[in-house]
Amino acid sequence: MKLPLMELQDRVSEFQVSLQKKGLEGALLVQRADTLYYTGTAQNVHAYIPKEGKPLVMAYRDFNRAQQESAWGVIPLTGMSKIPQYIQGAGLSLPKRLGLELDVLPVNNFERYRKLFPDALLVDISTEIRLQRAVKSAWEIARLEESAQIYPLVLEFAKEVLHVGMTEVELEGLLEGKARALGHGAHVRMRGFNSEFHLGAITSGARATEASCFDGPVVGQGISIAHPCGGSMAQIQAGEPIVIDMVTVVHGYQIDQTRILSLGPVSEELEKAYEVALEIEEKVRCALIPGREAGEVYEEILAWVRENTPYEQNFMGYGKSRVRFVGHGVGLDLDELPTISKGAKEVLKAGMVVAIEPKLVFPGVGVVGIEDTVVIETEKGARYLSQIPRELMVVKF
Repeated sequence: MKLPLMELQDRVSEFQVSLQKKGLEGALLVQRADTLYYTGTAQNVHAYIPKEGKPLVMAYRDFNRAQQESAWGVIPLTGMSKIPQYIQGAGLSLPKRLGLELDVLPVNNFERYRKLFPDALLVDISTEIRLQRAVKSAWEIARLEESAQIYPLVLEFAKEVLHVGMTEVELEGLLEGKARALGHGAHVRMRGFNSEFHLGAITSGARATEASCFDGPVVGQGISIAHPCGGSMAQIQAGEPIVIDMVTVVHGYQIDQTRILSLGPVSEELEKAYEVALEIEEKVRCALIPGREAGEVYEEILAWVRENTPYEQNFMGYGKSRVRFVGHGVGLDLDELPTISKGAKEVLKAGMVVAIEPKLVFPGVGVVGIEDTVVIETEKGARYLSQIPRELMVVKF
């Protein structure tokens, strides 16, 4: 599917308003999700966006594919040192103030650009990009809705293949294969430095409660010290909660969802906790209203959990490993704005897409919780993009 020219034009025009407000003549973008967003191709390109006029897309590899995929004109990039002359060749003046994605740009690349533009002041433009990308268009919402359709089918498949004694990794591999067969794009992108992610957290029982390097409430034990996240070689047992936390991707757009399965019933205590997690999710959904501050919503939910449940110490982790958020933006990256987190200052807007994930962690026992992706729309709260039954799923064996 080719990204429509009108969609690209709207994105670039909005970005150019941000450039003008910051007094920048242009921005040079290289981060894959950003260049995909503004050019319509995921090939290896440099995108120079002037404050006015058409973007200049310079493709290193592969030029032919970039030319076919992008609605903008594309030229071959035969060397970074030639970027200034390409800009001038397009009839543009070299910028005196140039925007760069300084949140993700390696220092060596920054130094190289500084030599290429010795007379320019290099300015961070990453916040403006991330805030723009946080608000999805109708076209983007449609892609997310397509992505959401994969997970329910994967869950039905999970019920068919799940059995006592299979390893977490075996289940994870089967579910990933099923998702791929249904059109899952496999490549989960993240913006954060050193953030590695492959599919999600397919983990069960006490292993689901183990914390690790990834900043999430449920991570999984992983298969080794080198890969300390996700499924392990341990066998799944009857009566333990099985976390099926998966990201599915269609046309680059990622949606994040979690359900809890079990082979036979879980304990009554975990069932009660799961019902509370459902209640928390609904409270978050209703609180995601345009005009509210993201951090304010987080504090409101935290206070409700503290005052109305016995699970304050189990909410979003345990002990020192608790995370300080209950939702995160998703889109072309898995870690987009806004985050419904402690101290978050982003003002919620219609069109923002958030994965809400209230999870309760019980050390040595297991995890129960839920995750759904929603789009913020009106004062009535966000709308679910996820289309899955919300009850705990018990599989007979």
